[in-house]
Amino acid sequence: MNRVFDICVVGAGLWGSAAAKYLSENKNIRVCLVGPEEPNKEEYLEADVLGSHYDEGRITRETDADPIWATLAQRSIANYRNLETKTGISFYSEVGCLTIGPKGSAYTESVERNSQKQNIPIQRCIKQDLQTLFPYLRRDHTKTYLFTKSRSGHISPRRLVMAQKTAAHLRGCEIINDTAISIQKALEGDQGEVVIGTRKNGDIYARRVLLCPGAFINYHRLLPEGCEVEVKVDTELAVRAEVSGKELARLKEMPVMIMFTGKMPDVDDFYLLPPIQYPNGKHYMKIGHHKSFKKELKNLEEVKQWFAKSGDKDIGEFLLQLLHHYIDFEETSVEIDGAVTAGTPTKYPFCGMVSPSIGILTGGNGYGAKSSDEIGRMGAKLIAKGEWDHDLPEELFRPQFKSQKSNKSKL
Repeated sequence: MNRVFDICVVGAGLWGSAAAKYLSENKNIRVCLVGPEEPNKEEYLEADVLGSHYDEGRITRETDADPIWATLAQRSIANYRNLETKTGISFYSEVGCLTIGPKGSAYTESVERNSQKQNIPIQRCIKQDLQTLFPYLRRDHTKTYLFTKSRSGHISPRRLVMAQKTAAHLRGCEIINDTAISIQKALEGDQGEVVIGTRKNGDIYARRVLLCPGAFINYHRLLPEGCEVEVKVDTELAVRAEVSGKELARLKEMPVMIMFTGKMPDVDDFYLLPPIQYPNGKHYMKIGHHKSFKKELKNLEEVKQWFAKSGDKDIGEFLLQLLHHYIDFEETSVEIDGAVTAGTPTKYPFCGMVSPSIGILTGGNGYGAKSSDEIGRMGAKLIAKGEWDHDLPEELFRPQFKSQKSNKSKL
């Protein structure tokens, strides 16, 4: 007998798992979440889809130079502790956030101005503050240092996904650990509007589908024929420096950091996370980039190759040197890791219906982890109603397309 759901969420990453949790609050609708479990590194080239949430550290903070991203983050952070309590899964470390930028830069001024407008406590640190709070920091008198202690820190994206999926399951959502490889209109007489083909578990029928496959939105037969979302897939690189012993003890109170050097306006922003324990038991301090060094990936094979390789060693060496420029420490070992980001022309997520039965939620632009709970809620409200149903302006999140045939609405 065919499995029939009111709503199927495709993509069990940060956004999809959050959307499934919110959809499952309504006991009158039957919901499923479809997505594969994390593969081993050796399996990356054979995998149909991969996720950038395969990590233990992502920065989260209420402050942002952009008020919309700040709002999405604030609403998500407000739900962290409740989700941890309900599921018993800890994923949030409230260690604070230090924003660093050239004195008088537009970036730091925007962060400070938006924080004040939204009543977020923020401290402009002077020399004595830096010496007391961050003794390991290599200080620079030409920089502005803005510190927020509360509702800022880092999350484990792996454990956040686990918590969202657990919450969804506890509310009745069926979790299907598989890959959706096609979506097509159901035949006349079937109970669902669309049929979702999976790699291992056969066909799933649903009234509506919410697509949350991140950077893989255009790579499988999930969208209506002729429909291609305007999403650019870029590389992202991070360096993990292992710290142990006395160094680990000395750095244990370290906050997350956002660094904007100002040498290349609006381009060279970097992020840094304090020592975090990884599944191998070791602690790593991580530094990565947002806009610098990005390279566009053109197809699925290039994306899989990027995930599978160890990253660009030259960029990795630059990031390690930058880490030492900001932090006085000694590492035990170094690892380079690659991920991808899905960027949109608007710099905001795409959330909208592409047909009466299919909605999409994609385009984190490198900032989607911390705000994933509220973005997932946005997608859940969209697909439940079949149209925009959120208090933020719809035009900010309306999807754009590379190509879209007039017959897309038939699916």
